[in-house]
Amino acid sequence: MVQNMTTWPMKIAIVLVLYIIATEAALTMRTASFPIGGLFNSRTAESSYQAFERISRIGGTKSYHGRALQSQVVDSYSTALDVCSFTSDGKGVAALIDARPTEGICDTTCLISNRYSIAHLAIGWEPQDTLKEDLFTFMYYPPPDLISKAYAKLIKDLEWTKFTILYEDDGSFIRLQEVINTWPQDNPRILFRKLDPEGDNKEIFKYIFKVARITYHILDCEVNNVHKYMEEIVQVENATEFLSFILTNLDTYTINLKDVPDLMANVSTMHLTTTNTDRWRDLGMNPDEDNIQLETALVADALTHIEKAMKKMQGVDDEDGQGLTIVEDFTEPPSLCMRDSKAEYEEVAWSLGENLREILLNTTAKGFTGNIEFDEDGRRKNFMLHYSKLGHESQFIYVGDWDSTKDSIKKENTVQDRSRTLKSNKIRVATRLGSPYFLFTDNETSPIPYRGYAVDLIDAIFKQIYKEEKVKLEYEFYRVDHDSYGNQIPGTDKWNGMMGDLIEHKADLAICDLTINSERNNIVDFSTPFMTLGISMLFREPDPEPPDMFSFLLPLDLDVWLYLATTYIIVSFVLLICARMSQDDWVNPHPCNQNPENLQNIWSLYNCMWLAMGTIMTQGCDILPRSVGSRWVAGMWWFFALIVTASYMANMSTFLSNSRRSNDINDVNALADQNKVSYGAVYNASTYRFFEKSNESVYKKIWSVMSSAKPTVFVKNNDEGKDRVLRSKGKYAFFMESTAIEYYTHRDCALKMVGGNLDSKEYGIAMPKNYPFKAWIDHAILSLQEGGHLTELKEKWWEREDNPNTEDCTAGDQADEEDNGSLQMKNTSGIFLVLGIGGILGFLVAIVDFLLHARQISVKERITFKEALMSEWHASFNPRALHKPVAPPRSAPPSTATPSPERERSQSRAVSVLRAASSFINFDEIY
Repeated sequence: MVQNMTTWPMKIAIVLVLYIIATEAALTMRTASFPIGGLFNSRTAESSYQAFERISRIGGTKSYHGRALQSQVVDSYSTALDVCSFTSDGKGVAALIDARPTEGICDTTCLISNRYSIAHLAIGWEPQDTLKEDLFTFMYYPPPDLISKAYAKLIKDLEWTKFTILYEDDGSFIRLQEVINTWPQDNPRILFRKLDPEGDNKEIFKYIFKVARITYHILDCEVNNVHKYMEEIVQVENATEFLSFILTNLDTYTINLKDVPDLMANVSTMHLTTTNTDRWRDLGMNPDEDNIQLETALVADALTHIEKAMKKMQGVDDEDGQGLTIVEDFTEPPSLCMRDSKAEYEEVAWSLGENLREILLNTTAKGFTGNIEFDEDGRRKNFMLHYSKLGHESQFIYVGDWDSTKDSIKKENTVQDRSRTLKSNKIRVATRLGSPYFLFTDNETSPIPYRGYAVDLIDAIFKQIYKEEKVKLEYEFYRVDHDSYGNQIPGTDKWNGMMGDLIEHKADLAICDLTINSERNNIVDFSTPFMTLGISMLFREPDPEPPDMFSFLLPLDLDVWLYLATTYIIVSFVLLICARMSQDDWVNPHPCNQNPENLQNIWSLYNCMWLAMGTIMTQGCDILPRSVGSRWVAGMWWFFALIVTASYMANMSTFLSNSRRSNDINDVNALADQNKVSYGAVYNASTYRFFEKSNESVYKKIWSVMSSAKPTVFVKNNDEGKDRVLRSKGKYAFFMESTAIEYYTHRDCALKMVGGNLDSKEYGIAMPKNYPFKAWIDHAILSLQEGGHLTELKEKWWEREDNPNTEDCTAGDQADEEDNGSLQMKNTSGIFLVLGIGGILGFLVAIVDFLLHARQISVKERITFKEALMSEWHASFNPRALHKPVAPPRSAPPSTATPSPERERSQSRAVSVLRAASSFINFDEIY
């Protein structure tokens, strides 16, 4: 019992001692100050060393104390020896902030830190190849592939189509790997040029700007060399407002380019930090004097991050609410010296290293570079880059942010392009002389010496810009040499004409009937199209032939008509002979008399010709043959008449259709299939290039004919082509833009557009690549188009201005279309003439017959010719009398005078001739 009583106080004492020991250990851990080392050398910024020293000395907590090593050597082995000496004699470090460039490898110091389980906090930009194996290394510089991804996104947002990468060392290919890898294969290739920081790079810039003519550039260089390169660029290129740069160094936003006042280029950059002047001043540093760079900010952020992690190790309350991790067994870190074997490293490795690594991976902090957070491999994640542009005051202005988690740029501010600051007062507009786009005024007192569609369009665009942007732009036109659109000079990379002036920045804009095509678009930019068109054919209708009043005879040839008339006569005689020979055609004149003394035959020559005429006229006849022979002849004649009449009608229909057809050529296929009409285009212009490069079989055939034609079918300009069409009288067709054809056809009704458009193209305003006012011009054109102003301008210059032709050519075309199905009087007047002549001839024959009948009555009734004539006249032309007497009434006794012998002989001869003719033709028995 006594033994038990003595045991309990001993147990209580032991528990108290253990509690006191544990409490002391916890207090010791909580009050322990972890040693943090900082490694610097001559290649690190002085401000980084200062930031480490000053930040380590301030603050209300003692979770760590900093010790900086300013090494005088740069090679890896010597630096490792310095670190060994620095951490010996019980002066080890729990974490080492290494501000030296990594060179993409884990050097000796890095390897030793990892072997001893000491956190190695690297500041350099280049990721280590063995980062996944070096578990204790943390890269505070964001991964280059993610930063490169941000620049790739920026290039896409800026709509770059072709650019160069200017670099100083091969590390640029790592820093820009995503830009290079994501560039589309079908886009123009990236041009790479290495710059010499110590040498002269003007020839490189001259080649890029003058020969390659590239306006977009990525400049990857040390921030201290930016001024040098920009000064060289200004010396080579005067028109820097057409250039754009992306500066990839994350410290670029801190520089001021006031020393290069002639630099008017658009300059963009991204950066991880902001100025934060007040925060640096709170740390005892002056940003204006200490040259604080990204490296310095990363050192400060590393201290912030490690301090927060160590507070968690000490169990200090975490304001972010993250879980606390209390490590009670604190041991001193080992010295970072080289050992002979891996086992020796493991034997003395810091026991708390694994804990600190896990805490660092799970700890997030906010620093000068934004959110500080790491993935499992010790790489930064979930960070943002700030996007800035160079402003008019030569300082960078914040625009927005790029988010690494979304790969998107969110713009917060609108910063006007620096290039929109005009160096000169007026914008020079190049053009060429040609209606209706640009003409010189005849009025010498006019304040503006030129006029035209292009002048009015530019004026309307600039007025619209002033209305929308409140920026007044002035312009002046000038006529380009030789009125040339511009073509590449053979054997060189230079261009002439308007294209050459734009490339050399002699002109800011170029406007005329300038077609947008891929070849031109490679060297200049184009505005939004202001006119849509296509290639078509300008043709002149052949002079109309004088109207033929006997056109109804044209369906049959003259020989056919002659043969037809001869056949008609021959058939009439054959029918007469057959009818006379055949007994069936001799009939009883009096059917009631069964025994007639005489037989009658009605087939006189007159009746045979009447039957033949009625048949071929498809009118028939009231008498028909009776005998087999005459009927056979009549039947063959009817068959012949049927064929002739049907052929005539068919040929007449074809003739009328052909006479209405203005031209056999109605499209490009018909033009290509014939050889009577030649055709051409403006030499070396866009239409010329269209046929030259076309793979369409019809167009290739047309190009083959045009290129081999002798003499040449090509002309210098549209006016010359139009004049050649007019002179050719339908023997020459001219390929040109449909808008020009519309202009000419409104002024000359002899000209017409034949066929539809062969292609679809557009006119635009040309400007140098990366022209600063392109967006304004595009928007102004769209506004004018939506408001109908472009249509009004076209109607003004195409239909009203300088149009001497008062005739509405389109109305004439509509009238022709309406009359397309009618037969005109000018082509049918011959029919009326034949009718008139036939009627007059029949009237004369009737008069002669009337006179002969009166003569017969006078002789038969023995009265005077006058009496017989008057009696017949009154009896025949009395409209109320339907009958007349066989013999006229006598008004006097018959004359008893004896005619003279000569008169009797002449009368007997006349009577004998008339009787012979009457008996042959048989006038008295016409049915």
